Amino acid sequence: MDLPRIELPRIGIKAPSPFTEQRILSEGQQDGERNIPEMGSYMAAPFEQALIAHGEQEVHRIFKRASIRIAKRQPAFQSLARRLEDLERRIQPIADRYKARSKELGRDVTIPFPSALHWGLIVFLGFGEFPLNTVVFRLFGEPEFLTYVMASTLALIIPLIGVFIGIHMRHALPRMAGNILIGLLTPITVGGALYAVSLLRNTYITSQFSAGAPMASDQGRLAWALFALNSLVFFGALAASYFAHDPDEKLDMFHKSLTSLDRTRRAVRKRLFRIGTRINGEIQAAKSHIEQIRSLTRER
Repeated sequence: MDLPRIELPRIGIKAPSPFTEQRILSEGQQDGERNIPEMGSYMAAPFEQALIAHGEQEVHRIFKRASIRIAKRQPAFQSLARRLEDLERRIQPIADRYKARSKELGRDVTIPFPSALHWGLIVFLGFGEFPLNTVVFRLFGEPEFLTYVMASTLALIIPLIGVFIGIHMRHALPRMAGNILIGLLTPITVGGALYAVSLLRNTYITSQFSAGAPMASDQGRLAWALFALNSLVFFGALAASYFAHDPDEKLDMFHKSLTSLDRTRRAVRKRLFRIGTRINGEIQAAKSHIEQIRSLTRER
């Protein structure tokens, strides 16, 4: 006994497109053999009309999906474009003033110590200052919390004061006078720090062999040793800041402004280029897909 066959729908499987390349060639050959459409007719064959309609629907669907994806990125692209235009407008007058000041002085900006290394050294000195001040306040018998608060405060303030004084010296003093002053302070500060390290080392070695605490005279010498180490931190920040700026205040200010704005402009350009590349990729992908569909339509 033959039972009727029942075909169940396949859920989750997308039906293939009825307009495959093989079917298009087959239908075209059959229409040609049957002389459809007739010679001299301006009407397309039924299959050709269905193929054209299907192609236009696919083109519209691809265009719509690409437009939605591009529209999502368009606000960010326009915002970055406006920001880049604003940066270009701000940079131009500063660049003109910089060129005028450089021409007036007859030289370009002179900065022996790079700005990035300058701030890296300041941060390093601040970290080095913190444990040194912690030891000092522990000798005073301060509570642990207050010790960390005061040590961190001094670790921040001492290098920053050195930075501001170094900038002031670079702009206020003549170049020769500033260089002479830095040249005199360098061996004094470094020599005092080396003596302080040697004194602390000897005091530590002596305390290992003595049963009691250090003598009162050693306490005064230790205080001077800690002062010498703090002076080295302060002078390091001062010297780094001195050589990280141009002697002319105006030229230095214009250079810093141009450097900061140019760094921001490069970052904005990079983000703008990345978004623009994605938008162009969406456009090219949509064009390629549309060309594939239209090429199938033209084959008929």
